[in-house]
Amino acid sequence: MRFYDDQTADKVASEFFRYYYHDRGKMKWSGFFLSEHTAALHKQRKQQNSQS
Repeated sequence: MRFYDDQTADKVASEFFRYYYHDRGKMKWSGFFLSEHTAALHKQRKQQNSQS
């Protein structure tokens, strides 16, 4: 593991985000939304089954 001083760390981070990082944007957000929705449906089903 490498440790950098602040100036070098900023340079390394800037290069990473400029050349290597691919922001998935809406696709990532949609996956999060789907995950939250699925969890809510499971919770609702569990509550309905416990009331029956």
